[in-house]
Amino acid sequence: MIDTYPDTIAIIEIHDGDAYEVPWGTARDAFYQASWTPCSMQDGLYDGFPPSTYESKFQTRQAVPTDVTIDMAVFGGGVAWNVSATVCIEPTGDGKIMDVWIAQAVDHYGPVNFDRNKVQDGSDGVEISLAAGECAVITEPFVLNSVSATSPENVKFFAWAQDTELVWAQVMVYGGTPYYAYTAEIYQGGKALAPFEGVFVDGFEFGDTLGWSVVTP
Repeated sequence: MIDTYPDTIAIIEIHDGDAYEVPWGTARDAFYQASWTPCSMQDGLYDGFPPSTYESKFQTRQAVPTDVTIDMAVFGGGVAWNVSATVCIEPTGDGKIMDVWIAQAVDHYGPVNFDRNKVQDGSDGVEISLAAGECAVITEPFVLNSVSATSPENVKFFAWAQDTELVWAQVMVYGGTPYYAYTAEIYQGGKALAPFEGVFVDGFEFGDTLGWSVVTP
């Protein structure tokens, strides 16, 4: 689905209890308090289980309109990056209080059956209150770990704006048994993929302009 819907889907993979577990992922898992794996929370509202229905449930949810927009920008170089998410409510939309989260993942890492967008780190979340037509810019610093630094072409950043109210609700049924987790609607998501803007490349920072067609600001 990541490759089928590159412009409309943002998926992050969180691991719990294995070699790919990271502290931020553990905390995010506790956010929903889903006690089973795999768990595929779609827009923070329900588990897409079973996998055969992931796509159809995504398509159904995608058809629901949103009045929230997110634009992302990433600046920095090497292992140090600043990631900004500009979150807006459309002029005809409804005011909202939201938490804005930003996470960093690395793609194509690990066994091929689960090697997509593994989370490496993330923010603590920032609460914003916006009226219709208003925007807020959230900027978070990230330092890439060794896994990400050795695969810079696969580094990705994700941002999403989520309801601040957690609701304990049924999110799926398996074998006739209902399963519950905390839910909070995600109004919009965004992603930024390498290579990022605002980075000197091709040796330009050292005065090497041979790879550049334009060298003036």
